[in-house]
Amino acid sequence: MLTIAIVGRPNVGKSTLFNRLVGRRAAITLELPGTTRDRIIQQGEWLGRKFWVIDTGGLMPDAEEVIMKEIRAQVELAIEESDVVLLLCDAREGLNPVDEEIAHWLQRRRKPFLLVANKTDSRRSQDGLSEFYRLGVEEFHSVSAEHGTGVSELLEEILAQHPEPDRDETAQEIRLVILGRPNVGKSSFLNALLGYKRTIVHDQPGTTRDAIEATFNFEAHDYRIVDTAGIRRKARVEADVEFYSVLRAIRTIGDCDVAILMLDVKDGITVQDKRIAALVEAKGRGLVIVANKADLITSDAIEPVQNWMHDTVPYIRHVPIVFTSALHDRGILDVVRQATRVYDNGGKTVSKAQARESLLPEFEANPPRRGAQVHSIRQKGTRPPVFVLQVSDPKAINDAYLKFAERTIRRQFGFDGYPLRLRVSR
Repeated sequence: MLTIAIVGRPNVGKSTLFNRLVGRRAAITLELPGTTRDRIIQQGEWLGRKFWVIDTGGLMPDAEEVIMKEIRAQVELAIEESDVVLLLCDAREGLNPVDEEIAHWLQRRRKPFLLVANKTDSRRSQDGLSEFYRLGVEEFHSVSAEHGTGVSELLEEILAQHPEPDRDETAQEIRLVILGRPNVGKSSFLNALLGYKRTIVHDQPGTTRDAIEATFNFEAHDYRIVDTAGIRRKARVEADVEFYSVLRAIRTIGDCDVAILMLDVKDGITVQDKRIAALVEAKGRGLVIVANKADLITSDAIEPVQNWMHDTVPYIRHVPIVFTSALHDRGILDVVRQATRVYDNGGKTVSKAQARESLLPEFEANPPRRGAQVHSIRQKGTRPPVFVLQVSDPKAINDAYLKFAERTIRRQFGFDGYPLRLRVSR
């Protein structure tokens, strides 16, 4: 599939154009230089043609700061992965020396690019467009990413220059999302899984701000995995950029099949980890808990730590826990295997005959209070699994009995990793 990368200096509107190309607010767009650090990859579609778009951090070719060097490395990866590079400039400010540096930087790498002048929504910005020819291009595109002007024409030319036959994209992908507090190793885990430096890994908490997507194939399954910004308590989210990052991380839960909740094994499962797990449960998604940095504890401590976690948080007793060391590449593939197993568990179905033979006798032997009877139980849905209890008196079913019903269903049929939904009807 065609891949388009957007590069340019900070604050020229790359994320706004990115959002316009993919058709939704996928990247953070704030008037703050350096908002986008990692490569943000999303799928767009125009006139039935699908393509990938990569948003990159603001590029300063000669910057010496560590984080800017990391951004430059990420931009280089984006360029290598792309078929089309869009060099975005700010028409309101006119040609900037940094724009020229980036153009020369691309030319030295022998990477063809399309020059795009953004923010051309005023007469003043249009009057100075001719100076962009100094970048050595024969033509360039004028757009207003904020208002959508010129974007269709830009896409039309890109797709015309890069014809591509339609491909079969109906294969089922298992959608994973990596969640957790800042600095527990989410980006290191993703890098270890994919085998290259996909995200910036830095010892500054909160380095990953946007949701980072990647795809891979493992043991005959296709996966899409998203690495999110670290979720902190709202009271500690001080900057607007971090607020939007956390909000987006929470929203990705609803788009996944299985969430991977990473925690620092030294800290155990914290209050914030419990909140994240509760969010996943509320959204009805599968869950795998990853206790990272397991190289810092002895092997004898693993089982007691696992038991302590399950005992401390009763609603994750059915959730598998995998101990990993992203730093030393230990347990990484076990996480994917467990996530696949959880996904399969969520899709299991219990037939009416199985429910009647294996479950109904348990409910008949343990009726709810006030002499009410459970007449039948049947499965109504998957991912999450939904079961309906038909009873003579629905008011007789309290929370304690619903917990008994869940334990009974899990004891017979498992569904490890997925929350169960129980409904009561007359």
